[in-house]
Amino acid sequence: MAQQYLVLDIGGTFIKYAIMDEAGKLVHQGKVPAQTKSEEGTLEALKNVRDAVLDFEVEGVAISMPGRIDTAAGIAHTGGAFRWVHDYPAAQKYGAVFGKPCTIANDGKCAASAENWKGALADVHSGAVLVLGTGIGGGIVINDRVWMGATGGAGELSLFITEHSALKGGLGWGNVDTMWSGRISAAAITKKYAFAKGLQEADGVTLFNAYEAGEEEAKAVLDEFAFQAAAGILSLQSVLDLERYAIGGGISARPETTKLIADAVDAVFAPSMDFLPFGKPEIVTCKFGNEANLIGALAFHLSSRE
Repeated sequence: MAQQYLVLDIGGTFIKYAIMDEAGKLVHQGKVPAQTKSEEGTLEALKNVRDAVLDFEVEGVAISMPGRIDTAAGIAHTGGAFRWVHDYPAAQKYGAVFGKPCTIANDGKCAASAENWKGALADVHSGAVLVLGTGIGGGIVINDRVWMGATGGAGELSLFITEHSALKGGLGWGNVDTMWSGRISAAAITKKYAFAKGLQEADGVTLFNAYEAGEEEAKAVLDEFAFQAAAGILSLQSVLDLERYAIGGGISARPETTKLIADAVDAVFAPSMDFLPFGKPEIVTCKFGNEANLIGALAFHLSSRE
């Protein structure tokens, strides 16, 4: 019988959990409410997961979580919505709840890990995953491994600066429009569409349906989105020279998303290809959706045993 693992995706609202085998096959899954306000609350929520999977024998525990994570040391330096997390030995503390070896990794890097292991980046040696949601999640793959960075923060592309004058006043979420997340995240483009239409709010379905129907406001928003995505990719290429970028997030379910970005990359690169000292990357759609963080967390755990 294949070895099985307990895999968790700790989010601000729910902790999703799954029993998976070593090939990444899903055996069982569920979720419990997250408790973000204290260590005690979080440990209690993890005990609820433990009690829900008592019938399964697992070899270890793999966890995807928000924040700046030192996966090798098992330390969560920050925790996103878990504001109490500061230089916290999460792998040790969480592993003790389950009585099993435990690994932790940043949720965006887990998405990149999943695509690198069995998804859209599995057949290349370098690439990036851009998960377009509230911000820009994902990560960067170099030489077949997710690049963690010196402090565990590599690939945090939400903060990629698109307007450098903003730095004169200090970088912060108050000037998010000067960051890449303020230009191409799903939250940013639906906000821009709502403004253009005089609406209180809008969602991705409304925006893309309007685009498909030929509405000018929707076309303007998505054309600018594609250009900003392509401009950022060109800038990243000047540093990283990656083979492929995989686009994820809820809006990637619409085929227009990847096509818009790919066409804009072609348009941005074409006039300068004879000059540019780096290549044009391929633009594809991520393979995994809501299960990406679980699959990637397992990949990190399995690689830690090598």
